[in-house]
Amino acid sequence: MKILLVNPPSGQPRRPTLMVPPLGLAYLAAVLRRAGYRVQVKDALAEGLGWEEFAAYLASERPDVLGLTGLSPTIATAFKAVRLARPLARTIVLGGPHVSVWGQEVFKQCPELDLGVVGEGEDTMVELAAALAEGASPEGIAGVIGPDFAGPRRKLLKDLNALPFPARDLLPLHRYAYPFAKSKRVTTLFTSRGCPYHCIFCDKSVFGSRWRGRRADNILAEIDEIVQVHRITSLIIYDDLFTLDQDRVQQVCEGILKRGYKLDWKCESRVNLVDPDTLKLMKRAGCSLIAYGVESGTQKGLDYLNKKITLKQIRRAFALTHEAGLETLAYFVLGLPVETYADEFQTIRLACELNPTYAQFATLSPYFGTRLYAEALKQGWYRELNIKNPADQDLKRAVLISPNWSEAGLKKILRRAHLSFYLRPSYILRRVAAVRSPAHFINATRGFLALGRWLVK
Repeated sequence: MKILLVNPPSGQPRRPTLMVPPLGLAYLAAVLRRAGYRVQVKDALAEGLGWEEFAAYLASERPDVLGLTGLSPTIATAFKAVRLARPLARTIVLGGPHVSVWGQEVFKQCPELDLGVVGEGEDTMVELAAALAEGASPEGIAGVIGPDFAGPRRKLLKDLNALPFPARDLLPLHRYAYPFAKSKRVTTLFTSRGCPYHCIFCDKSVFGSRWRGRRADNILAEIDEIVQVHRITSLIIYDDLFTLDQDRVQQVCEGILKRGYKLDWKCESRVNLVDPDTLKLMKRAGCSLIAYGVESGTQKGLDYLNKKITLKQIRRAFALTHEAGLETLAYFVLGLPVETYADEFQTIRLACELNPTYAQFATLSPYFGTRLYAEALKQGWYRELNIKNPADQDLKRAVLISPNWSEAGLKKILRRAHLSFYLRPSYILRRVAAVRSPAHFINATRGFLALGRWLVK
């Protein structure tokens, strides 16, 4: 049985500046291969294939099983790929956050789809492949849904250390790019799944709220493979919360130092989980950038989002991180129902005060299945509009049009935030002086040009 896992072409005419490996597909490929199946991964997005080229590739392969994953913001692209593949594949399966949240409703959204995988897909996909290979019905398999049946919800994986490492050898590793990476070759890495916090805009349909971390020795073994086999030294740790277990972080850092690796890596943290000694150790082990979800410059905004942090903690975290010599990325959301246009200037001022290396501004999005979505529907605030930041790949974005906000107001504050932060002369000079390699210069230039094109539009 031939199994093909695909990342479809871009839904946009221009190649995205952020291009990272589809680790979800690579994990599925790894468990399927371990189970003895013949599996390929085609990252049409990274390879820059157009839709006609993609269709020609599917026609040449004609897989028995075609697997895709889908995020709600870009689900239209996944559905387009499904419709294109319908006459060319025997069974088409969709997994990922969108189907995990929407469930059987997804078959009304895309009737050409055969099956869906809900939640974590590794064990589910192996059982599903066995059923399809034997010609048996997938009905009753935990985590599998069809147009007229839904298997029981599969429990979260207890031991992430039992998973094989992602099948990176099936990916075009030379094609990936990350605006903040210092080296030309870059990859992503998951060391944990789940997040115990409960921000109202967060979707936990796949990994859940229980934080599950891999052991330090297991993480280091994967880093060994990344460095020694794939010759990659720039890593993006994609965990929702890498630093929750400080002891584990220290063990990973000490292992990297013991091996003598010269790495450049980025991770996500929270401002209430900052320890100065750990930050300094992370810096020594090659961490170059930490991302924090700041979200708002007002306490009422933070409380509305249920962030469970304070402005004092935000300021302390950025001060300590910069003191340790680390770059920072700050995430901000604009258009909160409890904030006015004038209030949002406090968020913009905080961004400039914190002076992170990079700031990402986006409008607050109520995605299906979140507490925010339920409130947006109840209040009649939900809209899908063309209000995107430079990094967005979706054609339209879910937004809140509350009494304090209009479409014009959201577009205006989003533009004002980017102009105020990125066009400061001191910021531009600092970023030029920080360039350390040709790859770093190329990645930074791509990001700057993307911002420029967005501002001109």
